[in-house]
Amino acid sequence: MTSKLTPSRLAAGLLLLLAVVATTGVRDAAAQSDYCCQLPDNGAGTVTMPPNCLYGYQGPMQIVDGLPPGSPLLVSAKLYNFSAVVEAPGGTMGGTAATFSAVIDLALVGTGVYNGFVQTVPIANTGEIHTAPRVPGAPVQFFLNDVHLLSGSAFTAPNFDLLRITFGNGFGLPSPGQTTLVRQGGPGAPFAVDSFFDVTYRIDFIGSPGGQFAGRSGSTTGVTRIQTCTTPVPTESTGSWGEVKFSYLH
Repeated sequence: MTSKLTPSRLAAGLLLLLAVVATTGVRDAAAQSDYCCQLPDNGAGTVTMPPNCLYGYQGPMQIVDGLPPGSPLLVSAKLYNFSAVVEAPGGTMGGTAATFSAVIDLALVGTGVYNGFVQTVPIANTGEIHTAPRVPGAPVQFFLNDVHLLSGSAFTAPNFDLLRITFGNGFGLPSPGQTTLVRQGGPGAPFAVDSFFDVTYRIDFIGSPGGQFAGRSGSTTGVTRIQTCTTPVPTESTGSWGEVKFSYLH
């Protein structure tokens, strides 16, 4: 049976609508401020790739080859601080190609015979990312991308004569990914950014004489996901007049 829309029910519905609008606005504002990456419109209705998020791209890796059995080094990688970025039409995906310089921190934690070992090695690197076409100006932009080239080496880090990381299709190490941009307001407003790459990485190391890994060397290849965000980026607000009207007419 359908309930009648009496003046009192209409008034109650309008009050609830105001509450929904108010709380939705607060919730959406809070959610936007909590997004792990928001970047400004670059003036062309989109975000320059790669996105220069504060926390960069992060993901787990490990070093196994050349170490004793059962004693891998666990690696927390952080790729960030993109600079000298040049993005232009081109690349292998029909959209753009972007060259850049960046830093990748390798936070190393020992296991097994290396239990208690902790060291972070920052490595300067250069890279190139290719993207598929996107629609500048669209409020939601979803597109595929991949790391074409990325490589960096540290030669003077404590415990290492060499620590090098490499990934990218151009090196025969497939590293596809995708990016979602969601406009957080009207034209010109910033975008919430959600981006990841499933990288095939190679880490090479040579231990330094007198260090923890003296006499050891190896080359480990693995696959991992590096990403800008650990929570999904919402694509729309919740709570609407339609929902309120439905609840008070039925």
